[in-house]
Amino acid sequence: MDALAEPGCQSGSPGSMQFDRQDFRQDRRLCGTQAGRLTDDWHISWQYWHVTAVGAGHASAFGSLLRRHRLAAGLTQEDLAERSGLSVRAIADAESGRTRRPHRNSVRLLAKALGLAEQQRAELAAYARGHWDAADMPDAPGTPAAPVQPAAVDRIVPRQLPAAVRCFTGRHPELATMTELARRPTGAQSPVLITAIGGTAGVGKTALAIQWAHQVAGQFPDGHLYVNLRGYDTAEPVAPVDALAGFLTALGLSGPQIPADTQERAAAYRSLLAGRRILVVLDNAREPGQVRPLLPGTPGCLAVVTSRDMLAGLVARDGAVRLELDALPLQDAVALLRELIGPQVDAEPEAAARLAGLCCRLPLTLRVAAELAAARPGPLTALADELDGHSRLDRLDADGDQATAVRAVLSWSYRHLSAAAARAFRLSALHPGPDFDSRAMAASVSHRGSLVAGDRPGRCLRRRAH
Repeated sequence: MDALAEPGCQSGSPGSMQFDRQDFRQDRRLCGTQAGRLTDDWHISWQYWHVTAVGAGHASAFGSLLRRHRLAAGLTQEDLAERSGLSVRAIADAESGRTRRPHRNSVRLLAKALGLAEQQRAELAAYARGHWDAADMPDAPGTPAAPVQPAAVDRIVPRQLPAAVRCFTGRHPELATMTELARRPTGAQSPVLITAIGGTAGVGKTALAIQWAHQVAGQFPDGHLYVNLRGYDTAEPVAPVDALAGFLTALGLSGPQIPADTQERAAAYRSLLAGRRILVVLDNAREPGQVRPLLPGTPGCLAVVTSRDMLAGLVARDGAVRLELDALPLQDAVALLRELIGPQVDAEPEAAARLAGLCCRLPLTLRVAAELAAARPGPLTALADELDGHSRLDRLDADGDQATAVRAVLSWSYRHLSAAAARAFRLSALHPGPDFDSRAMAASVSHRGSLVAGDRPGRCLRRRAH
């Protein structure tokens, strides 16, 4: 099915017809019946304009509504085409307003593919049929203009949260703390900052944020916004100006409605959030400057920020509440293995505990190890022996998936270290035991050269990835 438009309906927009009713009324007073005949002729022109321009306007309104629903669902035109069975060109024509009146069946397919609620489906169908009230029509000559009402499509409710992680385990104290913060009286809410001790990768910051966000989603009826800021990633970090463009689009703005620079976009963003209850999840932030323009400006909304960095400036200046994550307690780490592997964990409790320790009790590492256990059936003792060596990171490569391979994920933190801190990190690998303190780090570094100013031994130690 390639065409969206019904037979006999053409695409295109009417030419510009500008009429000034005040000029006509003035001419009528000056020229009497001649101006009256002229105004009667203008009535005919106005009726033609109403049929063409207003019809095209509703086509454009349908396209705008369709586009906003698509973006709120996090879909590209290609994704929506695949889900609905329509062509990409048909969807592009509809969103641009070139399709004057869509097929009813096409609208049903689009609504189903977008997962719209019953009321949203009815609204989309009404716009597709071009149904509007007389109050929405342009004023006829000589009648007072009706006040402009906000369009219903301006209150799109974004639902951008990713799916919660499978078999989420533990973190009960952290979840309770976040819930308590969210229950603070309106006006006392601060952005909630989730960070890991030492910036450790794979500790489950994103999983915790998304799990909690789904638990409290009902408390934010006006929607949920999410962005991966890629602060620690193979790709370049997302600039605030680009993140704001995505949020503004999800909230209903499009094209020329979106301001050009960061400050104007941030102001428009805060204006759209004012008076609404929206949950904002800012995942994988690099530094405070990347986060500040994305924080809500009025009570009622709540921001959750995850980062490997301490983001101390966000706490000090913006009132964020730090929630530090450490590795899972051994009991919870073994429980996660039990959820992922099954009864074998209870059959080999000592091997399971050893495996959890070799994975440093990090949720990401535990999940990769559990996948190895499922893919290669055998005793857990054998898997623990395999991981208990210098090739451990090679074994935990998740078949080369750069978003999951433990070596790759840990390397993103290393790449952001200064040259001196990176050197100190490499020297720490020469220590013969599994643990050492800041004094041992200082002795090792001072023996081989000094750190540059600002890279204190303790700071390097806190940044050390497992």
